[in-house]
Amino acid sequence: MIAHIKQYGSLYSVLVTLLAVSVLLYQYPPDKIVEWIGVENSYLAAFIIAASGGLSSFTSSIFYASVATFSAGGANPWLLGLTGGLGIALGDSLIFALFRFGFKGIEGQWRARLEDIRERIECYPRPVVYAVLLLILGVTPMPNDIVMFLLVALGFRYLKVAPIIILAGITITTITALIGQSVTGYFF
Repeated sequence: MIAHIKQYGSLYSVLVTLLAVSVLLYQYPPDKIVEWIGVENSYLAAFIIAASGGLSSFTSSIFYASVATFSAGGANPWLLGLTGGLGIALGDSLIFALFRFGFKGIEGQWRARLEDIRERIECYPRPVVYAVLLLILGVTPMPNDIVMFLLVALGFRYLKVAPIIILAGITITTITALIGQSVTGYFF
């Protein structure tokens, strides 16, 4: 049993955190949560949540719920979009750097597949590739760590994609905040 908990400890911690956030959001309306945290602190909280893995595979639901809750509770959705988006960009940049550092090389079948994907991408003009990247990161709820891995694996340079990472983070956070603000009357 202890070996099982050690092996799957990170999964259990994510599940417990999701459960705690769900219970908190169910028990208290957004305006009470923002009143308790404070409007100014909700911007800082959005930045910290985003920077510490806001749109990763496991924590994106916490980030989306927090931003929507802060917005529904009275925080300015545009400022939430800016602070949360910059936090996402910082977190994604760190993930990009870690993948770049840890990605020494892929051998065998994976190398051939990545080379095939890279050749297909090279057929399109760079503005089209960057626009699709902006849509994927800025509009879809796809976890950004997967996209960061692919960007590193396909040989994209950070300075070329950094503006897109920043703009996409601000976009997805602003959309989430605006949705959170707009559903306030329906649920709370």
